[in-house]
Amino acid sequence: MSKPLVVFDIETTGLDKKKDFIIQFSAVKYDRDNGIIVDSINHYIQPSGNYTMSVVGLTKHRITPKFLADKPTFVDVAVDIYNFINGCDILTYNGLGFDAPFLKREFADCGITWNFSEVDFYDAYREELRRNNNQLSSTFERYTGKSMEEVGYTAHDAMSDVKATLEIFNMQQKIQSYEPEEILTEDGFIRTMDFNGQQKECFCVGKWKDVSIEYVAKHDKSYLNWVISSPDFDKNTKQICEKYLS
Repeated sequence: MSKPLVVFDIETTGLDKKKDFIIQFSAVKYDRDNGIIVDSINHYIQPSGNYTMSVVGLTKHRITPKFLADKPTFVDVAVDIYNFINGCDILTYNGLGFDAPFLKREFADCGITWNFSEVDFYDAYREELRRNNNQLSSTFERYTGKSMEEVGYTAHDAMSDVKATLEIFNMQQKIQSYEPEEILTEDGFIRTMDFNGQQKECFCVGKWKDVSIEYVAKHDKSYLNWVISSPDFDKNTKQICEKYLS
């Protein structure tokens, strides 16, 4: 008889596993022998004391401090969560890099020891990377059913790579046509994102990742001034920031 499999996910106030807090814990318990979900748990959690909700986090999960005001703290639900997962194998999507360390620290703050390395821990995200390796040779074989060597190409030879890339492109277009990348800035720092049906320019990386520049201009002008004055960004990036500052 197989152990039950607990699949869990968390939402947090931010991305710092040492300082931020879990604000939602959701999980189901799956009976692998019978192929059915037998139990579930879902807690919204108010962080203890003063805390800051990162703008990046808020734009993703839409869970506000006002919504959490009357919710239990992690201390209130820690035993319930631990009892739910204890004795079970674990499944997450990128949980080894994020969810599990976050949960382990929150447990530790409550005096609960959870060693997730001691259970069978499945990570569907890591497995997907292993199955769909994005290296050119692996991508070529996935699309064509043959290795580059089988068709006379040599991996890491520039001309072979060029021809393999063309074959991949043609097969991608047959499966589902796609348009060229929209390049706003050559440093890759700015792109467009859909916000409620409206395309807005936003930062791709850094402190304000996935946040519209329009919003940043209203709340953190110093950040835009830093980008404009830095030699690390290209002219188009600076021009876009200047546009929002003006």
